[in-house]
Amino acid sequence: MEDLISNEKLILKAKFVTNLKTPPVYKVIVAQIIATSILATASLLLLDEVVAFSALIGGLISVLPNSYFVFQAFRYQGARNADKVVKGFVRGELGKIGITIVLFALSFTLVDNLNEISLIIGFVVVHFAGVIMSGFVGYSPAGNNT
Repeated sequence: MEDLISNEKLILKAKFVTNLKTPPVYKVIVAQIIATSILATASLLLLDEVVAFSALIGGLISVLPNSYFVFQAFRYQGARNADKVVKGFVRGELGKIGITIVLFALSFTLVDNLNEISLIIGFVVVHFAGVIMSGFVGYSPAGNNT
């Protein structure tokens, strides 16, 4: 009888573990897209097109690699996939760094009218918007996300 109760508890724990939900990290990406839009629009209304376009590019340089990281890092869940989770985080972070470098290099070489200061400010502002938003993303492994 005790073995039966013990096995039922083990099965319940196993069901709980296999039903882990992915954290709602998409909210960070959405916040970064909104921050990019607001920054570019404000720059267009208050300054000029070159500054706005440069801020938009800077914001996208932050959003696109971060989206790649989120896709790679949160692809797998659970203890059985621990090695895949770690590999996903490493792959995501290395890819994020590589994509960021390539996008900065492309923007500095291919865009003729580029305000470098606005580009970097756009990148930093959108990056920190994502960092701040990640602090507000509530997560419960059981799925009670806020």
